Amino acid sequence: MTNAIIYDFLMDGIRGDLSLFYNKKYKHIPNRLFRFEKFSDARLDTLKQNHIRMSEAERFNDPFDCLGVFWNTATLAEFSKTQGLSYNGESLDKEIDKMFREALTPLKVTCFSSELYNLPLWGNYAESGSGFAVEYDFKQLGMNSDFTKLLYPVIYREEREDITGVLKKLIEVASNGQFHPLLRLLFYKNLIKHISWAYEKEWRLIFIEKESFIKMPIKPTAIYITNRCDGENEKLLKEIALDLECNFYKLIPTKNNRNFIFEESLAK
Repeated sequence: MTNAIIYDFLMDGIRGDLSLFYNKKYKHIPNRLFRFEKFSDARLDTLKQNHIRMSEAERFNDPFDCLGVFWNTATLAEFSKTQGLSYNGESLDKEIDKMFREALTPLKVTCFSSELYNLPLWGNYAESGSGFAVEYDFKQLGMNSDFTKLLYPVIYREEREDITGVLKKLIEVASNGQFHPLLRLLFYKNLIKHISWAYEKEWRLIFIEKESFIKMPIKPTAIYITNRCDGENEKLLKEIALDLECNFYKLIPTKNNRNFIFEESLAK
């Protein structure tokens, strides 16, 4: 799915047509989304209970995560004067930063990729291939499920989104409690990442939750390991796969192929 397609249906949501937005987004949700994990007792226990761990965005490895926007402080300061406000540039920046921090704090996020055979993902998030990947099919939940509604694709860009116009609208309507659909862009900023992360082909499940663990409404469709997986860990995962009634696959790098591909087989 291209950035242009993602941007198109995000704009539907910003314009206020949420039904069109959810419909378009649902059609593009991949049938297979993968969560890459390293081995630990806690992660195995989470998988065994069919839960998924949600993280705070501030702890992600990208310092610009959820900060894919910028604004022109001078323009906003001048505009605030026309609304009877007395912000200077410094105080306005502090207010905007505070607003973003308060909006980000309650969000819990977990990340998936549409790519199983992505070598950097195995390296970065599954302990250099010694971990595992869990496959889910969110499409089986249907378009009206909270899980599919709260599942969003990440958009990758060279530059951050200019939200000066959006913040002008926020200043204009905030005093009388009005809402404008453009303000949804303040949420979609959590989906904008630099183009250097595009290889991850990421989808994000974003909840406003106090808890760090969410009960999954579906079971995994498969669990994957590579030939770097420790034998004891492989045995533990195989037992979990049996309990969850999902397939269990082993990926082995091919030796007689020009391409960097795995040979995939059901683990025995």
